[in-house]
Amino acid sequence: MATSRRDWQLEQMGIKQYQLRRPTALHGEVAIVIPDTIKLVLLSEQLPALSSPLMLDILRAMQLTSEQVYALMPEQAMMIPENIRCVLWLIGLNEPPSLPTALAELPLLTSPSLAELANDPDAKRILWQQICRDEYYFFPHSE
Repeated sequence: MATSRRDWQLEQMGIKQYQLRRPTALHGEVAIVIPDTIKLVLLSEQLPALSSPLMLDILRAMQLTSEQVYALMPEQAMMIPENIRCVLWLIGLNEPPSLPTALAELPLLTSPSLAELANDPDAKRILWQQICRDEYYFFPHSE
């Protein structure tokens, strides 16, 4: 539906208008390139050290290495390419960030910050249940 005279005129001339899916690209932001080798994208206000003992234990449980992990700030979430096929892990975020619509079908893990997770057995159990729920994304299966 045309909202302005200009839109109406373009519509009458048969000129199709397009809406940008990522308008932030016009403001100097660029899409993030995530290699195919990445299996886990972390989103956190404070990016965790991938070398911390707890993180290494969690990655080992997922059968991943730190080279298969990509860490981003929540404000970068909209720049995640829509063609990725990996797991998203929200760490310590009170509110999930805005994600491209195409990513809505990806598995999503949520947990408190690593500092809180280290001292909370219930949070660890919940994270483990989420990992098990989405295990086919982590563990290789023979066809």
